[in-house]
Amino acid sequence: MPWRDYILDRFWLKLFSFILATLIWFTVHSNQTDAKLTWTPFRPVETREFERPVRLATLPMNRKLFNVEPVIVTVVVRGNTALLDRITPSDIQPFVNLTDASDSPGTYPIEVRGLPRNVTVERVTPSMVLVEPIRLN
Repeated sequence: MPWRDYILDRFWLKLFSFILATLIWFTVHSNQTDAKLTWTPFRPVETREFERPVRLATLPMNRKLFNVEPVIVTVVVRGNTALLDRITPSDIQPFVNLTDASDSPGTYPIEVRGLPRNVTVERVTPSMVLVEPIRLN
């Protein structure tokens, strides 16, 4: 069979299949939560900044006081415009996990929780904070 027949035989069926496969690919690709897309044909994507205080996650029996520097961080999130319009600053909760921490001062990474499923954290500035236990005399 010549190459010309591979292309022109049932051309409209092949064209329809190609268009359908492209639409399915765009739909699946735009719904992936870990995809870092700058453009999708179905959902406008944008970023927003929130300044939030850092919280500490410690064990319930830990009654120590800590000094955190800096106290406020900037969290940049990316997601669907409609989802970002519904997010309030109190939904974004940056925190430092101190459940396995010792009593010595140190720098710890910031984690963020409280975001909807299709909203991702693009960056946290600064990404690390200094945590020092306060000594009471």
